[in-house]
Amino acid sequence: MDKEALAAIVRITNENLGYEPTTPTGFNELSRQIKQITGDTLSLSSIKRIWGYIPYDGEFSRTTLNILARYNGMKDWESFKKSIRENTSTDDQSGFHDNTITDTSKYLPGDRIVLSWNDGKECELECVGPMRFRILRAENIKLRSSDIVTLHTLCIGQPVYISDIIRDDIQFTAYVGAKKGGLLSIREFPAG
Repeated sequence: MDKEALAAIVRITNENLGYEPTTPTGFNELSRQIKQITGDTLSLSSIKRIWGYIPYDGEFSRTTLNILARYNGMKDWESFKKSIRENTSTDDQSGFHDNTITDTSKYLPGDRIVLSWNDGKECELECVGPMRFRILRAENIKLRSSDIVTLHTLCIGQPVYISDIIRDDIQFTAYVGAKKGGLLSIREFPAG
């Protein structure tokens, strides 16, 4: 078993899910989404073992790993492992940015921003406090209208990292958008 690839599939699944499951409710939601997206079912015990919630030293079945890979947009487990190997060259692990970074602490309550990225994905947010925003509109993304989120910085050409998401009475740890290609545009609309 490739432990590095297994850790990567857990991390990427958490990113795509929008939080790291650590409770029975979280694991049930992940199971539901896997079934909805892939059409296949993973047992809760398999999911809990992969996430380390239940201790397990054995190997995971190829079928289980293929389902997780498909949930994350890959053809199968082998394609996923190949993608991980190709995207982790040491030359691409760090570097300086020429693009301008937008610090979201500059926004005041009532200011709105619209973020756009590939495949018609867009998100309109309204500032409700220092680096806190309410989602007003979400198109083709996993965030929803009325979610309250924390957003620190934005950068054209880079993914958007959103944390401390509150949806109804549920709190999610993190969401990553625009992973492929980064943000295409940041439109600002000051209040008043």
